[in-house]
Amino acid sequence: MLLELRDVVTRYGEIEALRGISLEVAPGEIVALLGANGAGKSTTLKTISRVLIPAGGEVRFDGKPLSGSPEDVVALGIAHVPEGRKIFPGLSVVDNLRLGATPRNAKRGEVQRDVEEMFALFPMLRTLNAKLGWTLSGGEQQMLAIARGLMARPRLLLLDEPSLGLAPLIVTDLMERILRIARDGTTILLVEQNAHLALQIAQRAYVLETGRVALQGPARDLLANEEMQRAYLGSAVRVAAPA
Repeated sequence: MLLELRDVVTRYGEIEALRGISLEVAPGEIVALLGANGAGKSTTLKTISRVLIPAGGEVRFDGKPLSGSPEDVVALGIAHVPEGRKIFPGLSVVDNLRLGATPRNAKRGEVQRDVEEMFALFPMLRTLNAKLGWTLSGGEQQMLAIARGLMARPRLLLLDEPSLGLAPLIVTDLMERILRIARDGTTILLVEQNAHLALQIAQRAYVLETGRVALQGPARDLLANEEMQRAYLGSAVRVAAPA
């Protein structure tokens, strides 16, 4: 397994946000992490990226325990695209992208080649390359945030609520690009409140309830699960696999 969480406990002071969760992500997978607000989804990603330090259990990446700072985690090959995008509003699109490559200490020519790859993946960013971050729409900011994460050349990409607040057509386009990222070799752990949408593109999924894993299994099985349908599955947004 590329990523393993074993009986992980994470606390905010005295509040136990993760209560012994275990999950795994194999190389090349898209795995969805689902659940209601406050279930522990974002906390799980922050624990993996060492923004939060677990109080118990173990997080393993590529067979080894994860430790150190968030910067150390990025250097190992994990990129975290947080909820809210958190791009640099006063920097241009291209400068936001270049900053994404900073942890690699890459040469200038190599960084520029990677920028061109991001423009190929998200063509609208090319036309916006000189625009400041604060001038972008929500969808444009989300694509920039994902592209900036990919500039670190991660083996594992943690995506936190990428569709939040976006129009349905933008969401469909974004999910198709996430499929392309996975097809090109990046493993993805996807937190997404739109369960139906996430289960269309994921191979497997975990459902959290109050910091515990309540359901897990292949995405197609969870789509047909009556408990999932009652609790989490709303109206469908169809996502087509890229050619």
